[in-house]
Amino acid sequence: MNEKITAANPDLLNQLANQAMAEGKQQEVVFSEITYPSESLVLLPGGHVNSAREVIKTAEVRELTGKDEEYMGKAPTLAKAFNGLLERAVVSLGDEPITAEIVDQLLIGDRDALLLGIYKVTFGNIAELQGFCNRCDSYQDVEIDVDEDIKVVTLKNPIDDRSFTVQGKNHKYLVALPTGTTQKTLLNNSDKTVPELTTLLLEQTVLEIDGNPVLSKIQAQNIGLADRRKIGEELAKRAPGPKFDNIEVDCPDCEGKVVVPISIGALFRF
Repeated sequence: MNEKITAANPDLLNQLANQAMAEGKQQEVVFSEITYPSESLVLLPGGHVNSAREVIKTAEVRELTGKDEEYMGKAPTLAKAFNGLLERAVVSLGDEPITAEIVDQLLIGDRDALLLGIYKVTFGNIAELQGFCNRCDSYQDVEIDVDEDIKVVTLKNPIDDRSFTVQGKNHKYLVALPTGTTQKTLLNNSDKTVPELTTLLLEQTVLEIDGNPVLSKIQAQNIGLADRRKIGEELAKRAPGPKFDNIEVDCPDCEGKVVVPISIGALFRF
């Protein structure tokens, strides 16, 4: 994955709530039944809210084929590669077929969970990756268990936890968790600087400032630096989904530890 994007906020930009999710929160919500996961069934850590105000917590994915690999190889950008993977290999959310619109609406943590599910149904839960051993002073090939080694955070309340307030130095912000739309925007602007990427992130996730709607990039640019950082920290802390932190495993050649960086790109070798 692009180093600029990762540098902007490693936790957040790997797990990047559509503004519409904040509307209609007083409406009654019906929770769909959760089925125990099979090999192709994925539990969504955030959950998708459909048009009937049901929270869908499961999705079905399928194994990737050579045809999918050819399609991914032709993707001009990482954003299109990720989106194409989801649109092709996610069969359904609950009883609903997948669409490009739904893929964009999904919370980033749910998208990451689906990509992990696609990886597991295709390759299994054991991934062979490379990490660095300080004791050997060399790179080592090691195995990780994506079920055991990658921790997953879930939303306690799939509706109310999609947005939250942040009290800044002088202003109060209503903030929504980022969705696939936000992730696509960031990935498609990988040539931007870190501050510019932060502005794009805030433009799409800060819904209100002191009760006034955020309607333009200028409002995100005018947020004070301390508040920008605080909002980013809260987004990272509250984001559901797999946590792509570095993993330490035993070195196969010595008694040291191998530090393995984890990301969706590393797993699929994009």
